[in-house]
Amino acid sequence: MKKLLTVLIFLAAWASASEVYFDSRFTLWKDATILIWALNGDSPINASEFCLSLRRNNTGIGDPKCRELGEWERDTIATRYGSWLSNNLEKGLQSSYLRARHPGMAAKIQALEDNIVLFIAPQGKNFQIAIFDETSQEPQAAGIVRANNDKIALSDDIASTFFDKRTKRRLTKEERLKQRTEPDDLYKEVPNLKIWAGMGIGYSQAHFPFTPDNWTKNHTRSRVRNYRITKDSVSLWNFIDDADPYLSIYAGLTWHGFIGVEFMYRYSNRDMKTDNSDTIYRELDHWEFGQHDIGLNVLFSMTYPVTPWLDITPLAFIGFQYTFYNEDIGLKSDVKKPSRAYQYRIKFEDVYKGALLGIGGQFVFKKHYGVDLRAGLSSRGRDLYEAPSPDAGAAPTTIGRTTIDCFVSLGFEYHWTI
Repeated sequence: MKKLLTVLIFLAAWASASEVYFDSRFTLWKDATILIWALNGDSPINASEFCLSLRRNNTGIGDPKCRELGEWERDTIATRYGSWLSNNLEKGLQSSYLRARHPGMAAKIQALEDNIVLFIAPQGKNFQIAIFDETSQEPQAAGIVRANNDKIALSDDIASTFFDKRTKRRLTKEERLKQRTEPDDLYKEVPNLKIWAGMGIGYSQAHFPFTPDNWTKNHTRSRVRNYRITKDSVSLWNFIDDADPYLSIYAGLTWHGFIGVEFMYRYSNRDMKTDNSDTIYRELDHWEFGQHDIGLNVLFSMTYPVTPWLDITPLAFIGFQYTFYNEDIGLKSDVKKPSRAYQYRIKFEDVYKGALLGIGGQFVFKKHYGVDLRAGLSSRGRDLYEAPSPDAGAAPTTIGRTTIDCFVSLGFEYHWTI
């Protein structure tokens, strides 16, 4: 029984042996018109039966129309090219080597509009198959199928091997002209204006990845005693948490796919780094700051259309930001009167300003839906607006004169083009 099954499988494979040499994923139109071009004028398949095979093997092809391409079979230029094609069509050969170079033959192929030519030529126990359409002077697909005296079975074999693919709506005359004259995706004219808006999440920290801990440990391990005392007041990270997530909203636009601007707002909530060993904090219930960042970035970018449904835009940005802190502090419910240290606790400046610098990329799907990934550095500081006077007293301590952190972010966007 096993031997019989093996023989049957071998015979079935031999009977339907077919091989595709190359396939450029040519467009198969719904309600397609298939022109059968037999090299010797004697087609091994019947046109009407081949249309039925197409419908049996591809339910999305609609109502195809098939006929023999007699005008090419009787044409000297087409016959000479067909004979040359049959003699040179073999496995491993690039399709560009099979290009029709005679101007007359190239014109015939270009005049096909949205019709598809099925070339059939005998080769020993096989039939050579090549498929042409108007988009190129070289075959779009080629291969062989096993010769079969049963025209219906041969039609089914060809249909299942070369026409079993998704179909598209046939183009109008205007659409065909636009498709022929449209430049390559990488050379298309870019939109004058691209606009986007998005929301994102991110994470920032004072410690830079892959750097020694002692570069930032003074900030990250610092603790505040007596509501205002810390080892160093240069960085805000000596007072509040230096590693926290944040939320952001932003909107931007790009001119001619190269330079653009982006407005952004970020919010994060940061706890005060209180020293838990300090007994004065027994009265304290909570102490935190809301951090609000408002900024403007200048972007430099270049868009690459990877596929018809995906555009990738690497970008670099540089900008500035203003940071405001909103204090939220409260005592425990049983505390009647706060301590003197509570009343004279540390106060931040009204506003800090700084720079933004980073790189990233936008991944835009279907021209509208974007995912944005970025990483960079940001700073916050407080300038001294007046030069110190030698007659003045000791200058008060400036809190957060130089504050630097790194960040990563993930955003979800919607895009428009004008």
